[in-house]
Amino acid sequence: MTEGKHTAWFASRRDDLFIIAEQSMGNKVFAQNLDNQEFSIIYRGKKTVLGEFLNIGLSPEALLQGLDISEGQRLLLLPAERRSS
Repeated sequence: MTEGKHTAWFASRRDDLFIIAEQSMGNKVFAQNLDNQEFSIIYRGKKTVLGEFLNIGLSPEALLQGLDISEGQRLLLLPAERRSS
C-alpha cells in the first residue's frame, strides 16, 4: 500500500451551479440517494449535500471536458484543504 492521503475530483450539479471539488477519500462516506440522485458526503457526523452526482476523475480538467456548461450557469471549483504535517 502507498502512504499519504488519496484524493479524487468529482463533479456535481445543484440547479444552475456546477461543483467541481477535490476530496480526501479517507474517513468519509460518499452517498447517493437513488430516488432523487442527490449526492452527499458524510464526515464526522455532518452531511454535506452537493446536488446531483455527475462524474469522478483524477483531475478537474478531465471533468470539465465532460460537462455541458451553458451561458448563465455557474461553476464552483473547490480544491482540497491542504494541511502541513
